[in-house]
Amino acid sequence: MRGIRLTELIDVRILQRIQDAFSEFTGMAALMTDEKGVPVTKGSGFTHLCMDLVRKSEKGSHRCEECDRKGAINTYESGTPVVYTCHAGLIDYAAPVMVNEYMIGSVIGGQVRKEPMNEDRERAMARELGIDEAVYLEASKKIHLVEEEQVRKAAKFLTELAAVLSDMAYKNYIALQNSIKLEKISRSQTSYMVNIYSNTEKAISLWMESAKLSLENGDREAMASSLEVLIKNGREILTAFGNMVEYAQMTDSGISLKESTYNLKHIINDSIKLQRNAIKEKGNRVQIKTSDDMSVSFFGDMGRLKQLMSTLIKIGNTFMRDGIIEIHAHAKKVDYADMLVIEVRDSASEMQEDIITSLDKYMLHVNMGLLNCTEEEEKELFILRMLVEQLSGRIVFESMPDGGTLTRVIVPQLEMK
Repeated sequence: MRGIRLTELIDVRILQRIQDAFSEFTGMAALMTDEKGVPVTKGSGFTHLCMDLVRKSEKGSHRCEECDRKGAINTYESGTPVVYTCHAGLIDYAAPVMVNEYMIGSVIGGQVRKEPMNEDRERAMARELGIDEAVYLEASKKIHLVEEEQVRKAAKFLTELAAVLSDMAYKNYIALQNSIKLEKISRSQTSYMVNIYSNTEKAISLWMESAKLSLENGDREAMASSLEVLIKNGREILTAFGNMVEYAQMTDSGISLKESTYNLKHIINDSIKLQRNAIKEKGNRVQIKTSDDMSVSFFGDMGRLKQLMSTLIKIGNTFMRDGIIEIHAHAKKVDYADMLVIEVRDSASEMQEDIITSLDKYMLHVNMGLLNCTEEEEKELFILRMLVEQLSGRIVFESMPDGGTLTRVIVPQLEMK
């Protein structure tokens, strides 16, 4: 959310129309600002006293900006409209425009007074600001006198207005982020497919050359060795193609569960094998720990669970070097269902709390952005989130007391006794 501007979420013309309507309805001035208090719209219903006299004097302009800033800060801290008296003795109030916990702007209104004008005080203010007393006094007489109850009602109306703006901003933000994400995914898929084709072309060329030499030499041992390499690498490429198709289907939401009976330990071991080279390169090790009283046989989507397990291991391996990745699994009964709990614990990733919070919010669709995350890492996390959602599960990230990070996934599966 940081860095997103109010005018990027809501068209400034819409903001201006809402603001003008508010000013006309209440008879009070209105202005919309960004999160720093800088105006993004033209002021509506601003008084001659404020716009043409006070704000055009050097000292008055500085004081007005300071009042606006303090009003925006106070309303952000309280989360509700704040009524305050400006330096010129007029009543102002503000309401925050929020998206989740972030303030992206504020609505400021007012420039009215609750008490009759005090001529001596107004003349003193004119002198202090270096403004002609007669001109200042004439403009001050035109300020609307508003009862306390009207101010309260206007503040309540402003609250409702801010809530509508917040909802509009949030929906626009989600649409914007999804559009950006789909563009990234499209580029990522294209790059992934091109890389697979390039690597496959090289591998097949080497296999053909190796097979050709073996046939020419009549070397049965060399031919057998070439065939073994062909089978091994062929399986890896088939897995890569399968993952690519699965990834493309997930991003297009055209996927359904394919349930069957599977062995959980086999799923875990196969997932580790898929990440074996990457784990070895990082100097990490994997340990498997399962509950003694848990059956290893389950009924569910074996292929999707294997990809989920592989992605969990890959993410754990990404954020750690020379450490231990522990995989814990157990099942617990919930009403008539079984919940399969898979925990991946890394010993030394040392993720900061703000990153863990960002990950949890990302998994809940509360926050679409991720802190300190590369495009490749974000792709893996996106796949992880899609897999968990398709399995009707949930996922949380936690810091462990002795260091490292714990990733816990809970999915409903049927345990076969």
